[in-house]
Amino acid sequence: MMSKNNELRKNPISGSVVIIAPDRQKPREHLVRIKPRDWSKLKPGVEDGSACCFCEDHEDRTPPEVKSYRKEGTEADKKGWWVRTVPNLMPAVDSSIPSELLLEEQRGPFLVTPAFGHHYLIVETPDHRACLATVPKDQVREVLSMWRDLTFSVGSDRNIRYVFLFENYGPLAGASQCHSHSQLIALPMIPTRIMNELRGARDYYGDNNQCFYCREIEWELRMGERLVAATDNFVAWCPFTARTPYQVVISPKEHQSYFANISTHPLGKDNLTEFAGLLQNVLIRIRKTLNDPDYSLYFHTAPTNQPEMAIYHWHCQIEPLTEAIVAGFEKGSGIYINPRSPENAAADLREALPDQSTRDGYLVLIPEEQKKSP
Repeated sequence: MMSKNNELRKNPISGSVVIIAPDRQKPREHLVRIKPRDWSKLKPGVEDGSACCFCEDHEDRTPPEVKSYRKEGTEADKKGWWVRTVPNLMPAVDSSIPSELLLEEQRGPFLVTPAFGHHYLIVETPDHRACLATVPKDQVREVLSMWRDLTFSVGSDRNIRYVFLFENYGPLAGASQCHSHSQLIALPMIPTRIMNELRGARDYYGDNNQCFYCREIEWELRMGERLVAATDNFVAWCPFTARTPYQVVISPKEHQSYFANISTHPLGKDNLTEFAGLLQNVLIRIRKTLNDPDYSLYFHTAPTNQPEMAIYHWHCQIEPLTEAIVAGFEKGSGIYINPRSPENAAADLREALPDQSTRDGYLVLIPEEQKKSP
C-alpha cells in the first residue's frame, strides 16, 4: 500500500518535480562515501604532488596566469601566490574567436554558433592536500574574492552574457586534478537552466508581485526544519524540492541578484567574509556527515547585462555525490526520487557540528526554529 506521506513536489521556478517517498528512503549510513577516490587515470606524480602542475614552484607547467593574489615583490608565474588563475589548457570555449563571427548559422534543422568565451581555472591554494573545507577561513574569502573579481573582469566583455562559476570536487564530480581548484566559463549566451529559472521567476513575480527566492528564504527561516545554518545576512538550507540527497543552497537573506555585487550589498559589514564563513561551515558539515564525499558546487546568478533584477536572487548550490541511484526513471522522465528527504538531510547536517560552531573566530548561528526541528 502506498504511504500517505509520499509527495510529488514541484518547483514553480524551474518546473522540476521530485518524489519524496518515506518508505523508500535510505539511512545516512547507506549514502556516505565508502571507497577511496580513484585517481588512477592521473599521470605519475600528480596525486602525491611531485608532478602536480597546480603546486607552488610548478608555475611553468601551466599557461601564463591571468590573475593572482601573491606576496608583494614576487613575480607573475613564480611562487609566492596564494590564489592563482590560469587559462584552461583544454578550454570549452575560445576567447580568440573574433567577435564578428558570433552569428548563428543553420546546419540542417539545428543552429550553430562559434564557441566564443573565456574558460579559466582558479587554483584555490598552494597546499596540495587542502580544500575549501580545510583551509583557513581567510583563504576561502580570498577564493571568493577571486571569483568576484574575475566575474567583473570577463563580464565587461560586451559579447559575454553569462558567467558560470563552479567546482568539481573529486573524480566522481568530474575533477581531472586532485589539487583543489574551481573553474569559470564565460558564455555569449544564457545557459538553458538559467533561462528556465529566469522565465519561471518572471512569471512568479508577475503573479505574486514578489521575488520567489525572497519568499522561499522567508518561509524556510520560519519553518526551520530544512535549515542547515545561518548568519546575520546569509542562510543555508536543504531545498524543499531537492533532487539529490544533502543538496544545500546558500543565499543572501536580503534580495540581491548578482553574486559579484556581494560586497556592495547594503548590509553594513564585510559580506564576503561572512559568506565565506558560512560556505566553509556547510562544506565541513557535509564532509563530516558523508565522509568527505565528492560534490559539485556552482552559482546561479543574474546575466552580466542585467545585474539588478527584481525577479531573481543569486544562490550557491552544493550537491554531494552519494550512493543514490539515478536510473532509467530519473533519466527518462526528468523526475527524481530523492532517497533522503531534505528534512532528514538537514537534520543530519545540523547534528554534524554544535549549535554554535566557531572556526577561525567566526560564529555560525543556528536559528531557534531550527533547534526545534525533528
